[in-house]
Amino acid sequence: MTIKDHTYYAPTKQKRITFNVQGSRFIASLMPVHSEEEAKEALQVVASEYPDATHHTYAYRIGSGSTLIERSSDDREPAGTAGSPMLQLLQGKNVSNTLIVGTRYFGGTKLGIGGLTRAYRDCARLVVEEANLVMKEPQKTFQLEIIYSDLGAVSRLAESLGATIAGIDYSDKVIIHLTLPARESENLLKGFDSATRGAGNIVDTTSPKQI
Repeated sequence: MTIKDHTYYAPTKQKRITFNVQGSRFIASLMPVHSEEEAKEALQVVASEYPDATHHTYAYRIGSGSTLIERSSDDREPAGTAGSPMLQLLQGKNVSNTLIVGTRYFGGTKLGIGGLTRAYRDCARLVVEEANLVMKEPQKTFQLEIIYSDLGAVSRLAESLGATIAGIDYSDKVIIHLTLPARESENLLKGFDSATRGAGNIVDTTSPKQI
């Protein structure tokens, strides 16, 4: 896979926009999230801000590649008219680690299936357009335990893969803490086994916020 296959866009801070459609008031809230727990907590925060709203629909994407999580909810709007259009917008824009809540105050005029779908898609489109998005590449962290004589070979391997060494602990053995692009994980595992002749120990210590 190429670098492009592993990259995505993510917001750096919260964003909110409001607009009206035939009397109904729509509030689109976008929030950075890194786990389903964070997404659920953020959804509750928005719901508590607008407790008298008619609907709190949502869509979120977390992670990328094999770790990608995608969820959406129409929150009693007709099936497929709210959560799905917002999720599709996130997918099309390659935006992840993001929750969008589409809050609606019903204005008395029914918008119909097409009208609702357009309105909720606009919730996602408008708030994403206003958001400060940055390109991200998933990272993974590892803890490497080696003998002193393998330190040079393992350090050269880490450098060749674009890894960043966060710290080294020296005791009876050497313990290295490093971060590198997730796409290089397989190369690290193979190279590490070769550099240490199978005698080293490597542990994936990646947290949910890094993927």
